[in-house]
Amino acid sequence: MNIAIITAMPEETRACRKAAGAAESLRIGRFRAFCRRTPECGLLLVESGMGFKNAAAAVEALLGEYRPDLLISAGLCGGVAPELRVGDVAVSRELCIVAQGTVQQVPVELAAAGHNFVARQSAAGARVFASLFAGTPTIMEKRQLAPLLPPGASCPVVEMESAAIAIVAAEHGIPFLGIRTVSDPADEELGFSLDEFTDRDLRIRPHKVALTILRKPWIMPQLIRLARNSRIATDSLAQAVARLLASL
Repeated sequence: MNIAIITAMPEETRACRKAAGAAESLRIGRFRAFCRRTPECGLLLVESGMGFKNAAAAVEALLGEYRPDLLISAGLCGGVAPELRVGDVAVSRELCIVAQGTVQQVPVELAAAGHNFVARQSAAGARVFASLFAGTPTIMEKRQLAPLLPPGASCPVVEMESAAIAIVAAEHGIPFLGIRTVSDPADEELGFSLDEFTDRDLRIRPHKVALTILRKPWIMPQLIRLARNSRIATDSLAQAVARLLASL
């Protein structure tokens, strides 16, 4: 089986590289990538950058050179369901896009491997959940997002890439699987917007982070807490992706 994994941020990429083992570095278009080949399968890991536009562009560049049997979106997420804790694993059960107060379902072929993974891991006592992945174009407060989601949505999480990746996968007839780990739970709201830290291509710029902290010094404890939680979540991501790859 040939597998492609798309991540957004360097820490997510490092977690997936740890899960995959030794890999050769390369470029796919403008994107950083890593490739590992074994007699059983080929694995390609591509770092897209944050947001819908970057994620879709990375998948299009990837599909211009490779044709995977499975396309995986891997990374961190925010927990919308109150039962989700930092480090919990969410696997895509369904996807939607939330923008300007509206919700649009994403029709996509979800790989059966995701359902099987959740069932096996849950039976073994792991905190792995089948989830609604809600995609947003910018950081959105979870308390504002939650009422917009379909009633009874399964353990919803919020992130910014999977819906775009899933749409391109569906257009090319490739099964999709999303796997994310929770870095900020439902009761942890971010006191800043993404555009305060990033350029227009959603790349984090250190000078913008520093200027934002100068303007909003009260967010420092939150940033420290988020950094700690992100380390927990990336460790969990590495372990979860390793278990997932072993099951494929």
